[in-house]
Amino acid sequence: MMMWLCVAVGVGILAVFFVNYPLPPLTPVMTAWKNGGGYFKFKTHDIFYRVEKGSNPAGGPVLTIHGFPSSSHDWSKVLGGLEKQHSEVVLFDMIGFGLSDKPVDHEYSIMEQADIAEELLKKLKITQVHLLSHDYGDTVALELLARFNQKTTNLKILSLCLSNGGIFPETNFPRPSQKLLTIPYLGAVLCRLSFYGAFKRGLGEVFGVNTQPTESEFRDFYSAILHNSGYIINYKLLGYIAERSQHKERWVGSLQQTDIPVHMIYGPSDPVNPSVFIGHYKKTVPKHGITVLPAEISHYPQWEAPMEFLKAYTSFQKQLSVK
Repeated sequence: MMMWLCVAVGVGILAVFFVNYPLPPLTPVMTAWKNGGGYFKFKTHDIFYRVEKGSNPAGGPVLTIHGFPSSSHDWSKVLGGLEKQHSEVVLFDMIGFGLSDKPVDHEYSIMEQADIAEELLKKLKITQVHLLSHDYGDTVALELLARFNQKTTNLKILSLCLSNGGIFPETNFPRPSQKLLTIPYLGAVLCRLSFYGAFKRGLGEVFGVNTQPTESEFRDFYSAILHNSGYIINYKLLGYIAERSQHKERWVGSLQQTDIPVHMIYGPSDPVNPSVFIGHYKKTVPKHGITVLPAEISHYPQWEAPMEFLKAYTSFQKQLSVK
């Protein structure tokens, strides 16, 4: 029985290998996104980034930090609105994501992603910045906030706007597929069995019923993951789930202790961070605000409801100017 199971798995891996080989080129949308940016070196790795000129010098620069398993392109639907709020909009793909390098023999961590963010801002000579984050990016932002609170960075954080991320382990429920990928050895095998249909089904589960990406948008998301054979290392990126529990005191504590303005934009139909999150957020960090979007909005609010997202973000930024 075990022999036939091994044979079946082997055949499955070979079948998916031939489906994904050679890797398809980037979609036209992702190619255009890539052409609008460039790369910088972090140690030996190429990190993709874009800098968009804003029309509000008084608003200062904003650094956007994307989520798992996608890329900086997640912010494309709100980019025009962000440009109106800020002097510059900085976007980048973290290592292992999107258009950046995805080394196979690498230990991925939130700490390193925060290092990359700091290095990029240093390269751009940005010393003070607003942070706008989503999902995985929320945790990276909290690590940057912890460093700022503890004065272990030269970066000055002006404000932080979070969105639909598992900042509290108690109210975060990873998808069954994510849990499987964290199982030693099994995760590596399952990643190699990845194909478009499974990806589309999994990603679609975290969007609202009425706010699903179009077929071409699903293809764009998948294209960014396939780039540089990223589907092979997705299981390694999921180490952040354990890191959130390991560093809970540091990262949740950074929210509780900080004096900078913080706001959360939240889509309540999120199966990963369900609506129990709202009460826990208000109880745990009562001094920080939260905007709860319409009931049908799920895990990707900046994509599913860009106008509502921008309205909430603009309101938050206007409050800063008043203060």
